[in-house]
Amino acid sequence: MPTVPTYQDTQPHIALRPEYTEGFTVKADAEAFGSAIGKGMQGLATGMGTLGDAVVQVEQLDNANSAKDRQTKFGDWSREALHGKDGFLTLTGRAAVEGRAAFEKLVEQKRAEFGKGLTPGAARTYEETSRASMNTLLDSTIRHTFDQRKAWFAETSANSIKSASAGAVAVYSDPAKVDAEIGKGVAEIEHQGHMQGWSQERLDQERARFVSDTTKNVALRIANDSAVKAEQYVKDAGDRMLPADSTALLKSLQPAITEEKARQNTTDIIAGRPPTYTGVPDANAAPTAATANAGSGTGGQPQTGSPVQPSTAGAGTTGLEAEGAGSRTGGARTLGAPPSAGKTAAPQIALSQATGQQPTGPQVSTTPAPPRQPSGPEDFRTVAARLTFPGKAKDDLAVASFVRNAAGTTVAPPLQPWLTDVTGAILGTTAAPAGSTAADATSFRHFGLPTQTPRPGDIVVLGPPQSKGAGKNGGNAPDDPEKGQIGIFRGYDADGNILVLGRDPGRAGETVLTAHAASQVIGFRTSGTVDEKTMTLPNYNPESLRRIEESLNSIADPALRAATEAQLNGYTVSLKKAIDAQRVQVQEWANNQVIADPTFDPTKLPVHIQQAIGPSGMLTLRDYKEKVRAYGQPATDTQTLYDLQSEFARDPAAFSRIDLLEYRSMLSDKDWEKVTGWRQMALTDQRKARLESLDINTAFELAKPQLEALGFFKDDPGFFTANSVPTRVALFRATLLDQMDSFKDKNNGQNPTQSDIQKMINRLLFPIVISSPGSFVTGWNPTEKYGYLYQANSLADDQSYDIAVEYQDIPRDLRQSIEADLTKNNRRKPSQDEIVKEYETFMLNR
Repeated sequence: MPTVPTYQDTQPHIALRPEYTEGFTVKADAEAFGSAIGKGMQGLATGMGTLGDAVVQVEQLDNANSAKDRQTKFGDWSREALHGKDGFLTLTGRAAVEGRAAFEKLVEQKRAEFGKGLTPGAARTYEETSRASMNTLLDSTIRHTFDQRKAWFAETSANSIKSASAGAVAVYSDPAKVDAEIGKGVAEIEHQGHMQGWSQERLDQERARFVSDTTKNVALRIANDSAVKAEQYVKDAGDRMLPADSTALLKSLQPAITEEKARQNTTDIIAGRPPTYTGVPDANAAPTAATANAGSGTGGQPQTGSPVQPSTAGAGTTGLEAEGAGSRTGGARTLGAPPSAGKTAAPQIALSQATGQQPTGPQVSTTPAPPRQPSGPEDFRTVAARLTFPGKAKDDLAVASFVRNAAGTTVAPPLQPWLTDVTGAILGTTAAPAGSTAADATSFRHFGLPTQTPRPGDIVVLGPPQSKGAGKNGGNAPDDPEKGQIGIFRGYDADGNILVLGRDPGRAGETVLTAHAASQVIGFRTSGTVDEKTMTLPNYNPESLRRIEESLNSIADPALRAATEAQLNGYTVSLKKAIDAQRVQVQEWANNQVIADPTFDPTKLPVHIQQAIGPSGMLTLRDYKEKVRAYGQPATDTQTLYDLQSEFARDPAAFSRIDLLEYRSMLSDKDWEKVTGWRQMALTDQRKARLESLDINTAFELAKPQLEALGFFKDDPGFFTANSVPTRVALFRATLLDQMDSFKDKNNGQNPTQSDIQKMINRLLFPIVISSPGSFVTGWNPTEKYGYLYQANSLADDQSYDIAVEYQDIPRDLRQSIEADLTKNNRRKPSQDEIVKEYETFMLNR
């Protein structure tokens, strides 16, 4: 059972009562007198000594820990200061050398900073450990500084060498100064080699590399001014350039060298001099003084910004001037000038700023010569007929086309001798100038402008026949088959061969029409619009063409010859375009004057403006002015518009070269805007022009079967094109294009589909009856004639029309469909007249 614990239970050595205690005596012993206390005090003293030692040990441990903590922080900072971003050991060259003292000072400051606040004992420990780390760090900085002092020397030496090389390039035009700069660089290389202990082999290599690189850089700087001079500099340098460097540099400069030589050759040929560069070995070591003078101020580049300034007799000799060459008077012949006696070169159109005066209209240079009057509205076929073979039968279509392409429908008197010269040279009916051979097919490769889409009247240059056994006929004879042939493009035969009107090799002075495969054609050339300024160009004169070919043939290097020919063609084409652009600018300005003031008299224009426009242009301008004054605007000549439409549809690029201004008086304002829009499109966006021409061709092809079925076409080859058509076809197509334009206007520029075009065709070919009032010819009796809806807009004011559809002309399936619909709607069978009326309404409202 549980009991209550007693004190005795917890204190076994203490009796509850004295009477229960045993062993007590009355005697006193050592223990009784305090010996145990003494022993206790002695033990206490011993314990206190032990505690003191423990406290000292603890203090030492704390000092060591504090010192280690600060040393760790100092070590982390030192490592980052040495190896971290922008650390001292990352510095190179001069930066390392000059930065050492500041870095060591910073390290000492940081070491002291990390030691602040330590107890004396900890401070002593930190001083010992951080000093050892500091010594290790200083050893690293000393070693790094020593290494970078050598790198600093190499860097400064390399900069000095680089500066010497750049200095040589800067004074490239002074050979003595170039040599001095190269000498500085070589001296520095030798000093660098001595300081760094290079071997003699390495020293020689470094020196040769420096001299070669510097010479190459100087040559490249010279090439910025003249690749030809750079080439000569490299050749004169000899062994100063390493062979590999010299070869690579000359190879890289070769295209620029060829182009520069070609430009100089072009300048020489235009000026009548023999080409400076022919590619013959050792023939071009030193250009002549005449060549150097010719290139001064222009760098040898032909001036393409303005027409050629032709030289005149006595103004200095040129290789293209010949006494009596092509001239009926025996006078000196100017390069590219027409052969007529007493004619001066055409005025050069340019901005006139020397006088400080602002002439009326476009600014052009003036000349005291009065403007020549055109020969009048003379038919160009008549002019062509008397150019060659008077009284003899000939195919004058090609010749007349050439005349029309060059001179327009009105031939100005100054053009007639030029036309005679050129056609005579092409067809072999004009004798060659005394002491020379006639211009052959090869020469005419450079005539006029190149074209990929020839028109009748353009020039065809044919290569030699490919068949074996083609014999020679006199070596240099114009009709030598080995040299090819030349003629006037006539068109194509049924097999696609090219029809050419050219000289008859069997009968001197006669012509023959022949067919040639397309593979024989070297190229087609077109004259473009020719005026007095155009006649001054060197590639518009047979004699000059022959001399151009002789100059090109004297160039032995094929690549240089091809480059010279390309430069010459580009030069002459750019001059022709500049002349055309200036003429168009002046003519358009004059046209605008007429529009603004119908009473404006073109003959009152300043003389220099009239000369810029030219005789033919003046005649066109006067004609345009009369029509504006009489009618407000010209009426469109349907055939002219059709011809221009066909030309644009056939080839937009060729269309862009047509001089449209001669047609201004033949087109209404609306049609003029349309035609000039085509030309602008062909000039600025050829892709869009091709798509537009494709739409026109598609529309024409869709309409052709129906027009043929209605008898619109008949055998009438006309003159301007072998496919000339009657006026009604031209009117139909013009109206169709108007319908297509209206469709695009209503549909945000979207072109009509073939289905849409077919609907337009069907509507325009809807039959009508045209009623005309009586006249004296008809005995004052009204007349009626059948026509088509496309003619409605061209009727006279006193004419009217009615739809004229016969019941039997309605397609059977459509007739049955209309009959069924009317029967259903009217609940009776319709009459034929009702069916016809419904058909008319349906067709007209489609």
